[in-house]
Parts: sequence; structure tokens; C-alpha cells
Amino acid sequence: MIIVTSYNSPDLDGIACSIAYADLLNQKNISAKPVYFGTLGLEVDFVKNYTRSLPIEKHTGDYESDVEFVLVDTADPDAIEPAIPIDKVKEIFDHRQLVFVDKFINAKNHIELVGSCATLITEEFIKLNFKPSLNTSIYLYSAIVSNTINFKNSVTTQRDIDAANWLRNITGLTDDYTRQMFEAKSNITSDNLCNVLTQDFAIKTIKGKNIGIAQIEMVDVNRMSSDLNATLIQILNRFKSENKLDYIFFTGIDIIKGFNIFYTIDDDSKSIFSKALDITDLVSGYKTNAIIMRKQIWPKLESVLD
Repeated sequence: MIIVTSYNSPDLDGIACSIAYADLLNQKNISAKPVYFGTLGLEVDFVKNYTRSLPIEKHTGDYESDVEFVLVDTADPDAIEPAIPIDKVKEIFDHRQLVFVDKFINAKNHIELVGSCATLITEEFIKLNFKPSLNTSIYLYSAIVSNTINFKNSVTTQRDIDAANWLRNITGLTDDYTRQMFEAKSNITSDNLCNVLTQDFAIKTIKGKNIGIAQIEMVDVNRMSSDLNATLIQILNRFKSENKLDYIFFTGIDIIKGFNIFYTIDDDSKSIFSKALDITDLVSGYKTNAIIMRKQIWPKLESVLD
């Protein structure tokens, strides 16, 4: 049995890739099952409700001794479920620059810098002349549109666009679907902000420093500087303390207008992220001219900490 899974509390890309690659393996007569660990976010809920299907199992406990693993949308041993033996990971698909594939000594690696890991999985279907199910296609298409911020993100490649077009021919989805999905993921209030941030909060240890980056993608991200501001600052302070972080950073992405706003809560974090992002005066609420994703920030931090 092959278990296909992603990082703890995966986003839509991780869920879509887990579902889809298990689908592909089963079409190849290789027994596979998609699973996830942790909690799911607003965007996954939207696609689940739209398709009336979430063909992935939440895992708890231990795995059988004879299972092997495929990781999708991650190549970080610290980000995956603790019950997964590193030496039993046989294949990895990821689309980030900062990866830790050397830790997975038995894995075949597919690391390619595209906008969405779902693009890599879609290309596997195309290469093998296999067709994903309708619901699998909807999950994959939704993930590509989400990760590329409807193709506005600077990490978007022609491969992402081609994969999305191929899937759209299967799904028949319209632009109105994308609008509804983005509105659903933006249903953020002071009451649920902590859950939303927790679901997509990433921690890495780089050169001995523990660093946390919270990322939110939403319509009208300027709300982080208005009605959600006090709650945001409170949560960031709590995250830094609870996780014993050296540095913490918040990046909010406006998925309609195409820019980021940044927040720091302490001088040390302000200093290190100012250097990494080459911003002289990184004041809280700093607004960019274009979108930058968290996965693009990690290697910049690594370079500065070197």
C-alpha cells in the first residue's frame, strides 16, 4: 500500500495533490490511499462543499509496517506527520526552492519550480494519457488557480496555465467559480483569524534560528491593517512565544489587487526580514507592488543567515 500525503494541516494544493496522485496510482493498478494529518482550511471546505466530496482520509495513530509513502507539496521532514518513517518515503513532488530532499535517502524526487504542485501531478496524468475523475480534476484546477492567485502570482509559469486549461476542459468550470472560491477563503473574522493563521503557519529552522511565517491570501487584505489588526498582532505575539521563535513575520496577499502587506512585531524580526527582502524601512503594514509568496521568502532568509 502506498500512502500519498502532504505536510501537517495541508492547504488546497496539498490536499488536491494527495487525492490526485493516489487516483493516478490506482489507475496504474498500484494500491494507494490519500491521507492528511491536522486540520483543513476554508478553501478546502469550499471545494468539498462544491463537489460534495472529500476523497481523502484523516489519519491518526500509527501506520502499518509494510506501507510506503509519497509526499506531495512538501520536501520538509519537519513538516510531515511524525508517524511517517523518513526511510519509507519513496517519492516526492514539490515546487519550492528551499527543500530538504537529502533527508529522504530512498526517495525519487520531482522538484520543479512551478506555481503549484498540482501542475506537476496534472502533468503526470497527461504524460501517461490518463484522465482524472471529475472531482479530482476540480480539486487540481482549484489548487492551481489558488496557488497562482488566478495566474497573477510571479511564480506562475506557462506550465501552470497549460495544466489549468487542460483541467478546465474536463471540469467546465467558469470564472464565477474562481470568484466564489476566493470569496469563501476570505471569510475571515476576529473570531476565526487564529484558526486561519494556524492552518497556514510555517516554521523552519535555518542556520540554528527558529523562524515562523504566517501567510494569508484573501480579498481585501487591507483589513489586516484595520478591523483585524489588533487580533493579528495578538496572535503573532502568541505564536512567537508558544513556538520559541527567534523571528516571526506575517505576509498577507490581496488575491484581487495583487500585492502583499507585511507585519513584524519585534525589532529583531524587522531587521532580518528587512535584509532578506531588501526593504530599507520595513514598517508594519508595508505594501508591495507585486505578489511575493512565502516559498520565495525562505531562500532569501537562508541567504541572509549565511
